[in-house]
Amino acid sequence: MDCGSIAVLVGGILTVASAVLGAKYRQGKGKAKQLLDLLNAIIGAAEDDRVTEEEFQKIVADAKALLGGGSGG
Repeated sequence: MDCGSIAVLVGGILTVASAVLGAKYRQGKGKAKQLLDLLNAIIGAAEDDRVTEEEFQKIVADAKALLGGGSGG
């Protein structure tokens, strides 16, 4: 194998790796955002020592979204 063939092969491998890792990064970033939303809802509900029905429903929706069991928001 000459240097040109090796460069093409390495370039192809790096292209595939970047596509896979990029998708994993976006997925992880989305999960981090969902976790942040859930924690903010929990903290907001706990600050006044009373959890309203609206706060509880937000916490449940955010937890389901984080676990993949439904849509949050």
